[in-house]
Amino acid sequence: MKKLLLSAAITSFASLPLSADMLGIYVGTGNWKPEASGNISNASNDEMVFGSSGVDIRDKNQTGFYLAFEHPIPIIPNAMITEQDLKSSGSGPFTGNFGGETFVGNVDTEFDMSHRDYTLYYEILDNWVNLDLGLTARQFDGYVFVSDGVNSTNEKFDETLPMLYGKARFDLPLTGLSVSAILNHISQGGNSVTDTSLFVGYETSIGLGIEGGIRTFSLEVDDEDDFTADLEFDGMFINATYHF
Repeated sequence: MKKLLLSAAITSFASLPLSADMLGIYVGTGNWKPEASGNISNASNDEMVFGSSGVDIRDKNQTGFYLAFEHPIPIIPNAMITEQDLKSSGSGPFTGNFGGETFVGNVDTEFDMSHRDYTLYYEILDNWVNLDLGLTARQFDGYVFVSDGVNSTNEKFDETLPMLYGKARFDLPLTGLSVSAILNHISQGGNSVTDTSLFVGYETSIGLGIEGGIRTFSLEVDDEDDFTADLEFDGMFINATYHF
C-alpha cells in the first residue's frame, strides 16, 4: 500500500512550481476535541463499530503542536513538523474475533492514532492570498486494545503514509485577521487519508496570535497485515501561535 501511495504523491508533486518566502519561524500549540466514529477489523473480518451504535468512544481534548521554518533560498523547500495526540477509550457491545481473541458482550477499548507529520512545501503565492503546496509523510505508531475482563488483545497500527499537502490563507488587510484552510490527502485503490482544517486566525503586531476552527480527519486503510480501518475524527480546535 505504501509504495502505491508514495508513487501517487511523487507524481502529483513533480509538477509544482518553486518559490520561497522570507526567513520566518512559526510555532503553534493547542487542543482539538474530536468525536470518533467508524469501524476497524482485522483478518477475521469481524467489525468493531465506534459511535452511538457500538463502542462509545469518549470525547477527549487532544494536544497538538507544530513548528515551521521558512527561508528565501531557491529550490530548497520550507519545512514543518507537526505532532498530534489522538488517544481515547470507551466501552460497548462487541461480539466476534479480534486480534486472535473471541469476545462476547461488552468490551473496554483503548486506541492510539497519534501521529507525527514531516512536511516539505513551497510558497506559491505570498501576499494577501497565500498558497503553500508540498508533501507530508505522516507517521503512525498506534494500537487498538480490546478487553472483556477475561480475554484481551492489542492490535498495532504502524504505518508511514505519504500525503499531498496544501494550505491557503486569505489575509484581511490592516486587521491581523485571516481565514485559512489546510488539506493533507492521499488516495490510491481502496486506501485514502484526508485531513482538513478550516479556521480563522488573528495575529498581533508582535507575532502572537490565536486560531480556531474545525478539523476533520478520515482514514480508510487496508494494510499488508490485514488490519483495516474506516474511521473519522471530527471536532473543534483552538491554537495559540507565534510568528518570528
